[in-house]
Amino acid sequence: MKNWRVVGIDDSFSKDFCCIVGCVMSGRSVEGFMYNEITVDGLDSTEGIISMLKRSKFFNQLKCVFLNGITFGGFNVADISEIYARTGIPVIVIMGRKPNMEEFRSALKNLSNYEERIAIVERAGDIYRFRDLYLQLSGLNLEEAERIVEANILKGKIPEALRIAHLVASAIVHGESKNR
Repeated sequence: MKNWRVVGIDDSFSKDFCCIVGCVMSGRSVEGFMYNEITVDGLDSTEGIISMLKRSKFFNQLKCVFLNGITFGGFNVADISEIYARTGIPVIVIMGRKPNMEEFRSALKNLSNYEERIAIVERAGDIYRFRDLYLQLSGLNLEEAERIVEANILKGKIPEALRIAHLVASAIVHGESKNR
């Protein structure tokens, strides 16, 4: 499982610009990167992630997509069920803390398309605790997800592909990487 190709996707954004970066890894080796841009607080992160994956030379080799949460560029909510349905690649959402759903819903009320955003959040399903992380899943069960996450943690507490994607995305937007 450690030699499976996986991709970790994270974002970085400023007031009016957001990029998403995918870091592709196999075991301990970084094999490449993907890049796309999405709208801050928009509703295009799902399509942005899917199109980035599908146009990649690694698409047919990927066994798992790690996402850093389900929101990108502020409150641009990614539909993990749709990502899995349209790519066939299982999705594991990684969160460092359990989201406060009341606060999250309240924040979403300030944006257009509230009902659509909440429906996406609800489709993401249950939140599971694993180690010091919280996971949401699409396309695999918790036992499989735990094995994949475990096999891909090399340094720190999150999968290495996700950690590196964060560093690259923040360097693109802020001129240097910010620690994860």
